Amino acid sequence: MVLATQAIAQIENNSKLATRILSALKTGSIKAFEQFLSHPVANFVIGALEDWEKTKA
Repeated sequence: MVLATQAIAQIENNSKLATRILSALKTGSIKAFEQFLSHPVANFVIGALEDWEKTKA
């Protein structure tokens, strides 16, 4: 959970990265994004990103 929180903080501080990630989440599948991350904490990060996207809108 700490890693997900840190990832979100870095994404929020980089608007270009945030735009690219949100676009990827919208146009691609979440499973594809998980495979792209290829890390054991990917599920936590993706869950945090989905929540971030919902609350940011």
